[in-house]
Amino acid sequence: RIQILFELADVIRIIMADPKHTWGYTLWDKYDRVLEHTETGLEFTNKCSHFIRDRIKVEHDYVKSLRNLKKKYKLKNSDGSDFDIFTTVKSYSVILDQLELIAREHEIFAERLEDDIFTKIRHLYKEVTNNRKNLCNTGNQLKQTYQQQQDQLEKARQKYEKMARESEAANIAFQKVNDDMNVSRAQLEKSRATKEQRLDIMDKAKGDYIIQIEKTNNFQHDYYLETWPSLLNQMQKVEENRVDELGSLLKQKCVLHKNTLPQVEQCIDNMIATCENISSTQDSDLLMEERTMANYPPDHEFIEFGAKPPSNFSTNPSMRKTKKDRKKTKMNKEDMDHLPPEKRKKAFKEKIKEIENKIQIELKARQGLEDILELYSKKPELGSATAMEESRQQIDSITKTLEKYQEELYKFQCYLAALDNKPAPEKPHIGSHLDTLSVASSTSHLSHTNNEDSGSGQGSGADLPPPYSAPDPMSPIAGEFQDSFYEVPDNAVPPPPNDNVCSVLYDYAAQHSDELDIFAGETLFVVEDNGTGWVKARRNENEEGLVPGNYIEMCS
Repeated sequence: RIQILFELADVIRIIMADPKHTWGYTLWDKYDRVLEHTETGLEFTNKCSHFIRDRIKVEHDYVKSLRNLKKKYKLKNSDGSDFDIFTTVKSYSVILDQLELIAREHEIFAERLEDDIFTKIRHLYKEVTNNRKNLCNTGNQLKQTYQQQQDQLEKARQKYEKMARESEAANIAFQKVNDDMNVSRAQLEKSRATKEQRLDIMDKAKGDYIIQIEKTNNFQHDYYLETWPSLLNQMQKVEENRVDELGSLLKQKCVLHKNTLPQVEQCIDNMIATCENISSTQDSDLLMEERTMANYPPDHEFIEFGAKPPSNFSTNPSMRKTKKDRKKTKMNKEDMDHLPPEKRKKAFKEKIKEIENKIQIELKARQGLEDILELYSKKPELGSATAMEESRQQIDSITKTLEKYQEELYKFQCYLAALDNKPAPEKPHIGSHLDTLSVASSTSHLSHTNNEDSGSGQGSGADLPPPYSAPDPMSPIAGEFQDSFYEVPDNAVPPPPNDNVCSVLYDYAAQHSDELDIFAGETLFVVEDNGTGWVKARRNENEEGLVPGNYIEMCS
């Protein structure tokens, strides 16, 4: 009721302000036009809400497209290159970062549109729809009440006319009876009573008709001057509030968009500023700072016909690389000296982690085979001799792979220690992780092989050589690392004289480039024995390398 009183007060204020500029005064007879106009306004409001909804979708799609664009064209530095130090690449990265900021601004704009504009427009649409529906129902009730008043007036008029005709007929009949001299007195009195009765009924109907006319006129006066104009003015107020609120929301939407533009403009200014920092000279200087000046090839000298070319002669120095040069190139690639220190350190750590994962996988695989072999040993009926031999061979293969991984792991650990100016870590004993079962199987296999080759009793278990143990990669004996990390000291022990002769006990196939293939029964010259278990031996002037110390025997 209080709300209705406030609405009536607003309507009265509108009428008192200027009655001629109200719908109740001007459009009292255009109710259908008012309904059409308000219905069109509601449809327009709904259309505006759909526009804001699709506008939000456009913003979200734009944000998604910008982020996908950045993700697609983002530079990936997985190869460890330092290309990102150049000005063009830095500017490009800044542009991609600014795209992310622009996307964020548009995302905020879309969120504000949804929270501050779209939600309010939908609420406005629902509110105006309900108000219009209530007012239309009220208007229909008023029109129905007005029509009922008109119908009652018409009924009163028709009743009065009917009673008047009947009274007139009764009066005419009475005159005829009164003029007839042959009518008895009783008939005359009866006709007079009928006439008077009809006259009374007519007078009553006439009075009802007059009362209904007055009542209808009063209702009609109130209807057209107060009730109906008030209804139209309320509809006017609802419609004007809808227009004002919708206009305010649309303006707020534009203000939100305008507030987003300075942030986007700032991002674009940052892009322009970073592009102005692109310098071809600076990029060239950065490239030259990373590279060291190489020596030019020497001048060519005249060579007499038939004379032997000098040792450093080469028609194409880049193509005449010795085995040692190729090994140095490989080592330079392994120690990653072409990278900056921080990137080298990161690369070494990743390589160490990768090798450790490989070692764990091989250890699990070998443990599974050893469990199977142990089960076969306890219960021979579960596995044949062939299956046990295959398991042993697989264990030997995995053991060699683990030894190789240990050597590689220790090598990169030394690289990392040297890069951090720390002492090299203690070198683990290669094969120290092998258990008794694995060693026994290897020993048994070697014993069987030596007995078949020699055909004699030389290969007893006590005389067999231990499993192969690779040389220390940080030792000067290891050729791969001699050039990269260590120099042979000036006070190194000179090689023994060539009269130190040894006899080969077992065949051995070289597994590294600095080792020597040896065969049982042949004689070699011992060049150097530093007590590490590996002896440098020479077969002739062109064949020299490392051999296992327990595969040979010094001659007296």
